[in-house]
Amino acid sequence: MLAELRERFPAAFPTDLSTVRPLALGIREAIEALKIAGRTPVHRVLWLWTRTPAYLAAIAEGRPRVNLDGTDAGTVAAEHQAQAAERLASLRAKGERKAAAAAAAPVVPAAPVPEPAPEPASVAPTGRPVLTLKGRATVTKRTKP
Repeated sequence: MLAELRERFPAAFPTDLSTVRPLALGIREAIEALKIAGRTPVHRVLWLWTRTPAYLAAIAEGRPRVNLDGTDAGTVAAEHQAQAAERLASLRAKGERKAAAAAAAPVVPAAPVPEPAPEPASVAPTGRPVLTLKGRATVTKRTKP
């Protein structure tokens, strides 16, 4: 879905992450009106796009918003800038914690891979197999009185 949006609206969804700009408010409804895809795929791709570090950085920096056609769509509110900066700081801190945990984790040697067990030699059948029923009562034919 993102690839299709990038193809149709390169200014709104650039591949060069240094040129990402915040999307215009109400952009989801504009995309849905074009009947590109159903509501759920559009919602999901926008949810993911607006949570990328590049997008959050664009909002935190206060870059101008963009419409689907690439025209300016206004400025980012100070409240949105603060929220984006907070979320970006949280993501960076999480990344640093993960890196520190990975560096501090003891290196565990890989477990040796056991060799596969040899296959048993095939036994050729020596006649007809015999089926036995152990523990079962035998059925006898009833006679009439």
